[in-house]
Amino acid sequence: MRLCLGMPLLLLPLACTPLSNGEESGPATKTTVPEWISLENGLTVLIRPVEDAKEIALVVLYKIGGDHDPKGHSGMAHMIEHIAVTAAAGTGQARTAEEFFGRYRSGCNAQTGDRYTVVATVFPKADLKDELREAAARMGDLRLTSADLDRERPRVLAEIANMFGRIPSLSVLNHARELIRPTPQGGRKGGLPEHIAAITREEIQLRYERYYKPRNAILVLAGGIDAATARAAVVESFAKLPPGQEIPPPSEPDTPKFGSLQELAAESPQAQAEACLAYRAPDPASDLYAPFLVLASRLWAGSSKLESEPGRAPIYFPLLDDPAILGVTTRRNRGETSRQTLDRLEAFMAETVEPKLGGNEGASAQQAFGFFLGTTRLPDPLLVTNLYGVAFSLARREQLGIDPARLNRALSTVTDQELRRAAKEFFAPGRHAEAWIKTKN
Repeated sequence: MRLCLGMPLLLLPLACTPLSNGEESGPATKTTVPEWISLENGLTVLIRPVEDAKEIALVVLYKIGGDHDPKGHSGMAHMIEHIAVTAAAGTGQARTAEEFFGRYRSGCNAQTGDRYTVVATVFPKADLKDELREAAARMGDLRLTSADLDRERPRVLAEIANMFGRIPSLSVLNHARELIRPTPQGGRKGGLPEHIAAITREEIQLRYERYYKPRNAILVLAGGIDAATARAAVVESFAKLPPGQEIPPPSEPDTPKFGSLQELAAESPQAQAEACLAYRAPDPASDLYAPFLVLASRLWAGSSKLESEPGRAPIYFPLLDDPAILGVTTRRNRGETSRQTLDRLEAFMAETVEPKLGGNEGASAQQAFGFFLGTTRLPDPLLVTNLYGVAFSLARREQLGIDPARLNRALSTVTDQELRRAAKEFFAPGRHAEAWIKTKN
């Protein structure tokens, strides 16, 4: 899927400080600095009013994902993500995924990453208190039954079948990803089918009750809200929830299989041949993160050379959803062999990362990634159209420890020497893995 009564505010010890996020006030546009709050039970809260917004995005991010799955239980976090939005909570009833998506016509999402799980909804601002109460009920009183597991297990299995086989453009990327960032402990992104088939209701219930709790969560509200009113509503719904147990450290990915190739057969006779190169990306705390972003910005800017049809995105670098890798994909041209297609991708990478640093490339990267990383000032009228993106970006920046102001300084002072280091470390020949979807055509 990509998708309690509280104490008065003034009696609770809250830490409220503005975030350093690169947003500034200007004479022509109005921007707002988000407010940061920490409840006694450990819940981190970010509140970002957006002027003239008629709706609100609510994101709950748990700092637990696939890397935390126990050995032999890959897909546990993925299964819990499904259960978290469909099982009964509080006084409510269980619901199907279709009912969940149907309720939130302006948008909703549920997804699992390597080290996070997100549940998000977008709703009219008049519904704020009701939505917070429901989110709190799902954090504090989720009532899982065997019927919930029976309903969601086939959906999880269908999703991973799409990820690794049925949809070639996803399959080639995910197989290459598994080579360059192997899932810890012999698992697989989203879960191995045999592991998912063996997960029990009792295992899910225990894990949810321990870890999917306030001390391990970030809650973000963005949209048509008054900060003081939103703060009081969050406290009312979440302050009395028990904090939960600290999440055990995640397992580290297995060793990258640089230079390896995985060749797969397309499941559909209508499928077209697909090729992918996957590269490791640096952690945001790395001193090479800023020069890597400059190179990634170049790749995005030049990706039209690889587009085989309108709407395709040859460069995969969702720097908050899946920040550990960068993938480059294309379809086979008429008459090409698989090796020729892969060589064409390698040639594109080499010619794109090779040039010396241009005079304005740091600023270009600031603009290219500004919405996600907060490195550009965006006026509220632009943010109204993607409130989920605003809330999700704030949640992930908080989790990853990304300071937009510090990142801006790094981008504005990137040197050619740093760019060359990043190119050698991450994009040198042999520093990638390859996957190829072959067809009968």
